[in-house]
Amino acid sequence: MNLFPARVYKIELPEDSTIALNQLQQNTKLTDLLVLESTDKAFIGQVKENSFKVISSAKYGAFCVLSGDFEGKVGSIEIRLHLTYKILSSILMLLPILSILLTLLRKEVEKPIELILPVLLVILFVRFIIVELNFRLISKKVLNRLTKIIRISAIKNVA
Repeated sequence: MNLFPARVYKIELPEDSTIALNQLQQNTKLTDLLVLESTDKAFIGQVKENSFKVISSAKYGAFCVLSGDFEGKVGSIEIRLHLTYKILSSILMLLPILSILLTLLRKEVEKPIELILPVLLVILFVRFIIVELNFRLISKKVLNRLTKIIRISAIKNVA
């Protein structure tokens, strides 16, 4: 099990990938940085000759990064958590551990074993409720948005 979720899809397009990438380029604010900013385009990021790396321009869009590679009518799309949210989630998961260490150093608790369960629950809550649930919901919305723009005809979840 990975600490952070990611999904890989194999896709098929009804036409050549150059047409799909051209459509994506028309709907993308081209920039080297994957930073959320106000725009009338559907995506923000980079679109190259046979690949792309974008985030959605919607308010929730920076949570997931979409990367894709194409050859002819087939390709693969990887959806993963944005680096910023990986760092923030890691900090949220490390805070309970740091608080236990500080508590143990100060010797404020008689039975330190009692602190293990709450710490584990907080870490599991952050990982499986906050990160995983948001990733599933947002990645589905972003993939649907991408499907409409580049007209994906078949999607198969690989990983």
